[in-house]
Amino acid sequence: MKPLTTWRWNPVRGEYENGDRVPLEGTGEISAIDAFSNKTMLLLGCTGFVGKVLLAMVLDRFPELRHLVVQVRRKKNLHGEERFYAEILQSPPLRPIVERLGEEILRKKVQVVEGDLDQPLGGLSTEAIDQLKYKVDVVVNLAGVVDFDPPVNESFATNVYGTQHLIELVQLLNAKLVHVSTSYVAGKKNGRIPEEVAIGYFPLRDTHAGRHFSVAEEIDWYETFVDETRENRAGDLRPLRERLRAGGMNRAEYWGWTNTYTYTKSIGEQLIARTPGLTYSIVRPAIVESSLHFPFAGWNEGFTTSAPLVLMGGDGVKGWPVRNGPLEVVPVDLVASGILIVTAAVLCGKNQPVYHLASADENPIMLPRLVAFLGMNSRYKHKHKKNGNRLANLWKAYVETQVITVESLEVRRARLHRGLDVIHAALTLGKTILGSDKVSPYLKSLRDTRRQIRQQEVTLDKFLPFMFHNSFIFETGNVREAARMLTKEDLNRLQWDPKSIDWADYWVNIHTKGIEKWIRPVFAGREKRGQ
Repeated sequence: MKPLTTWRWNPVRGEYENGDRVPLEGTGEISAIDAFSNKTMLLLGCTGFVGKVLLAMVLDRFPELRHLVVQVRRKKNLHGEERFYAEILQSPPLRPIVERLGEEILRKKVQVVEGDLDQPLGGLSTEAIDQLKYKVDVVVNLAGVVDFDPPVNESFATNVYGTQHLIELVQLLNAKLVHVSTSYVAGKKNGRIPEEVAIGYFPLRDTHAGRHFSVAEEIDWYETFVDETRENRAGDLRPLRERLRAGGMNRAEYWGWTNTYTYTKSIGEQLIARTPGLTYSIVRPAIVESSLHFPFAGWNEGFTTSAPLVLMGGDGVKGWPVRNGPLEVVPVDLVASGILIVTAAVLCGKNQPVYHLASADENPIMLPRLVAFLGMNSRYKHKHKKNGNRLANLWKAYVETQVITVESLEVRRARLHRGLDVIHAALTLGKTILGSDKVSPYLKSLRDTRRQIRQQEVTLDKFLPFMFHNSFIFETGNVREAARMLTKEDLNRLQWDPKSIDWADYWVNIHTKGIEKWIRPVFAGREKRGQ
């Protein structure tokens, strides 16, 4: 069967092109070009994975935008503006844009303000706020703590209190708001997830009718918990962090969220939804993965996507506990395009409160198929590998990757750790017989192996809610409708078209290769440092 073709962005002509398909015709109810013309956008969170791609797309696709203000947090000895020009604009997704437009033009169009969403009014100075008041048309916020299970105070600082600071800033500037959240605020649910935000929502409300969720009460719980924990653990930082981490996860579990991240992001959404007079849209991407086309195929960054799982598969992990359902993933350039489509709708007054950016309701990629892709990657990589243990390479190349149950996973883990315990006991005995000098290197190698295995186990456990325990399909009707309302000229710059993705080609030839190129070296460095 001939694979589906895809639109490809031509930066020379400044449009998508595809000779095999009829160009989409929009209704023209929304003009993104007109919406952005002579407008000022304040962008928060441009230093992250999605933020860099969105920043690149805005600069590349919409020269009509009059003024782009970016908030950048100070980092060590680098001021916000220094960091923007030395670090962000020099990153791989931005370098081609800088080379094409020139830094001089960018300095005229872009204003950098130093700030931090953890601080009141986003940490913007009084002078910066006076300059921007009544001049910013829309605030686009991508800032947030994206770790699944950090100490709860770290997640609350940005995802909850930071959202309060964001609301105050947007109101002071008299602007509109596009806030990027996550589709997994749905929590432990199954089936189709509607595009809605409800004050008082918690994932277990259908089965625990007697419970009542209140944002104000939740903030009170948090402050009491943190104060008591710090008082009881004063001076002992490592146990304190672990207690704060466990407390956040336990609280999320109590209400039915999968982790502290989704729990705090939901609270942030509810803070926005209950603010009277605020013009807003909440954008909820699914798991954001490597770019499909823009700024180039395969760009990826960080460890919050499926990158750890792909790396584990490439390293020879053979047993994967997955359900027979879809994994909700979406390429980062589709997310950036979706955010800009929503922003245009907000500026035109045609917006909905919530937009999911996902793929399974139009073009699902099934988890057992992804396991097969992981096996293909492992086979190819180790079949041609020249270094390392020859027997291990043969095992990783020719032993089939399998879908297993969680129960089988636990049995495999127990068997493996028992074997490692036997090896450790033998080496310890050998140390008394043969001497420390001869045996110590083997003991160190065993410790390193155990640490690596434990890291893999922890990583896999974090992803089990998305791979095994719950089966989501996020409805995406709102973004499809917003894209349908665009003009033909808009559709030459922005596309929301996940149904055109050939998942086999994307996963094997784009996503996996991108992770090996961009993430593997960073991951290897972290392993070497024992992180």
